[in-house]
Amino acid sequence: MVNGGTRLSPWLAFGCLSARMVVKEAREWERQHGKTSSTSKGVGKTGSTGTRLHTELLFRDFLRFSALAWGTSLFKIGGPFHIKGVQWKKDQELFQKWCLGQTGFPFVDAGMRELAATGYMSHLHRQCCAAFLVRNLGLDWRMGAEHFESQLLDHTPDANWGNWAYRILQRPSLVETRANYPLEEHVNTVEVVVWPAVHDAQLEHTLLWVPELQGLPKDLAREPWRTEGQPSKRIQIKPYKDSPLWFCAANRTNWDYEYFWLPGDAWIVKHGKAELRHENFQLQRDYFRPLVPALNVALDLDALPVQHFVWGDTPASSRPHIWGGERRGVKVFKEKGKGKGYRRSGKRRD
Repeated sequence: MVNGGTRLSPWLAFGCLSARMVVKEAREWERQHGKTSSTSKGVGKTGSTGTRLHTELLFRDFLRFSALAWGTSLFKIGGPFHIKGVQWKKDQELFQKWCLGQTGFPFVDAGMRELAATGYMSHLHRQCCAAFLVRNLGLDWRMGAEHFESQLLDHTPDANWGNWAYRILQRPSLVETRANYPLEEHVNTVEVVVWPAVHDAQLEHTLLWVPELQGLPKDLAREPWRTEGQPSKRIQIKPYKDSPLWFCAANRTNWDYEYFWLPGDAWIVKHGKAELRHENFQLQRDYFRPLVPALNVALDLDALPVQHFVWGDTPASSRPHIWGGERRGVKVFKEKGKGKGYRRSGKRRD
């Protein structure tokens, strides 16, 4: 979850704690109190909390040793994988909007504002905000890495720059995939829309840092662009290896364990007449318009791997990309003008 984690990273970064001590204490606690686990991502992420913590600390060491091998290439535009063929921008206006949390995507804005106020942001949130800067705004990734360096209380060069270079900077195969993709058509870091459904299921974190959305129904607070737009073109977003629509797609093939709750469709939002205008809210006056066109992602609420979530303040008929709910039984959505829909299991039926 967005507030998950040990919050020990500053003490690890400055050498006040050793990783071995943290693992030892976690294992000792589990021996005395029993093992707990968080399996919200599915079967591929099973294991006790102590085991998961050990894995994350191993990745921390992986980045430290990798930084030694990568040398100064870690700080160059092509990164340690020597990426070529990307046209990087240095637009200071776009960069400042990202830094200040004014992108128009609530999840990104919440993370950037938290970072500015506290010097901290959870790992998954860092990935999402970083990917948005690189994949959607097309800004030089080193600008983002330098900003994180200036803000993070737990900064170490290997962890910060290493994560930007290893997780966020496109691999050569992904650069080739994206070369023929229309980046300007809609947001292609789909996680900025999808992840909040699971990692901020009750919207508490987002609304804490983006209070200007508190007066909206929860489903509009998640997708404020729907107050002045409506779904238009339907596209497929199902993740696959090196997909241009998912920043964490590089070299991954085991998608089912993490995104089993996504049917795989989305709709590009067309600016214009909206069905969900809110009398006390107006984009650009009360909150920022998205810097890139947004998406309405299809979600099956019954399949969400969280016990409690908030979604559905507006009538179900006005949010056709969301369905499910035990009280309503099996619900089928039919796209306007077409005879296709989905069952609650997420499988398409003709």
